[in-house]
Amino acid sequence: MTILYNASTSDGLRNFTRFLTNTNSTSFSDADVDAALNTYYGEVMHEILQAQDGWDFQGEYATTDLVANQQEYTLPSDIIKIKRAEITFDGTTWRPLTFMDINERGDALDSTTIASDFTTSKPFADLMDESLFLYPIPSSAVTGGLKIWYSKDVTDLSAATDSPVFADRYHKILAYGAAKDYFEKYLEVPGNDSKQVKARANYNNLLDEMREYYNTRNQDRDYILKTTNEYNEEYGINNI
Repeated sequence: MTILYNASTSDGLRNFTRFLTNTNSTSFSDADVDAALNTYYGEVMHEILQAQDGWDFQGEYATTDLVANQQEYTLPSDIIKIKRAEITFDGTTWRPLTFMDINERGDALDSTTIASDFTTSKPFADLMDESLFLYPIPSSAVTGGLKIWYSKDVTDLSAATDSPVFADRYHKILAYGAAKDYFEKYLEVPGNDSKQVKARANYNNLLDEMREYYNTRNQDRDYILKTTNEYNEEYGINNI
C-alpha cells in the first residue's frame, strides 16, 4: 500500500522524508531533516533561475531615491539575481543601466575621471557585494530615481506550515534529495545502496521535469536572436 503525504508543507515534507527512509523523529530529527530539505531548497531555486524563460520566477521590483553626490546604493536584502535596472537623473527621462566590471578599466577612477568618462545619457553600474555603484555619480537628489527588477531569495522552511514557493507538483523533490543524502550517509546498512540509487533517480527525474516546466511556461512569446550591435542599438547601449 502506498502512503500519500501532503508535500506542500514543511511538516508534510518531513513525514514523506521519514517514510522514504523508514525513520522517525528520533532517528531522523526535525533539525536534521530541515537542514537536508533546505539544502535542496536552495539547489532547486538555483536550477529554476537557470531554467526560467521570460516568465520570471520570484520576480520582484524595488525603487530607491538618488542622493546628490552618492555613488553607492544598497541592494535589496533578498536579491539573488538582477533582471534589469533603470535610472533617471532628472526625474523625467529614464535610462537603462549597463552593468560593467570595474576590473575592465585600465585607468584610475576618481570623481574627475568618472565625470569625464561617463554621461547621464548612457549610465553604467558595477556590482560589489551587496551594493550597486553608479557611473556617473548623481549630482542631485531624485525621489525614486533608481529602479531594479530582480529575482528574490527564499526563506528557509522551518515552521510546520511553511511551504516551498515553487510549483506544488515538484515539492517532493526536496524529500527525495534528503532521502538520497540519508542513504548515502548509512551505506553500510544492507539495502541502503539500492535505496540511495532509487532516491537519486527519483530526484533527477523530477528535477528534469521541473527544468522543462520552468523553461516552457511562456511559449506564446516569440523569441528573436539578435546580434550584439542590434541589441545595443535597441536599448541605447554602448560598450566601454
